[in-house]
Amino acid sequence: MMLSPSAYIGVSIAVGLAFGVLLQKARFCFVSAFRDFVAFKDTRVLKGLLAGIAVMTVCWSLQATFGYFRGLWTPAWGLGSLFGGFVFGLGMTLAGGCASGTLYRAGQGYIQFWLVLLFMFVGYVVFAFAFPVAETYYFRTLNPFEGQTLYLALPFSPAVTGALAVAVGTVAYAFVKGRSQLLNDPSAGQGSPPTRGHRPPSVPRGRSRP
Repeated sequence: MMLSPSAYIGVSIAVGLAFGVLLQKARFCFVSAFRDFVAFKDTRVLKGLLAGIAVMTVCWSLQATFGYFRGLWTPAWGLGSLFGGFVFGLGMTLAGGCASGTLYRAGQGYIQFWLVLLFMFVGYVVFAFAFPVAETYYFRTLNPFEGQTLYLALPFSPAVTGALAVAVGTVAYAFVKGRSQLLNDPSAGQGSPPTRGHRPPSVPRGRSRP
């Protein structure tokens, strides 16, 4: 279905407004998710992030099953991926937010995130000019392995592959959650403790408790 230019602009504005409201209300930010978990043991944002990944996986798998996608981008990987991911994570932490977190915080009027957003664009432009050299001496040298995806490696339909990935992730989360609860409450699984005011039956002197 083709949209007219005015309808396309209207849909874009509506989706952008909804996206911004959801980001702000959910405090969606990759840095906040991991920082709050590590520093404060607060998993609210992290749980939302994991739920979002699960929903996205299911929806994209169904979309791919019915043929509504333009193919898979599988870039090469190697040491460059590890180094780039480390620098990316360090930079987000120092800046105080990822790209999505920076966008909605800048919209809230935080001056420091206006600066972060400005220099994000500066970095993009600098990298665009440096890409021909980086491609030769960085990407091709440090990323020698061919990219791959589970959707192409496994002999299943995208819907089955996505469902398996979400199922494995759910089981792993339940296992980790269960272990953390046992560590926090050693008495869990050993029967309920005696209620307040309840005394165990006394044993006559000279007789042992069965």
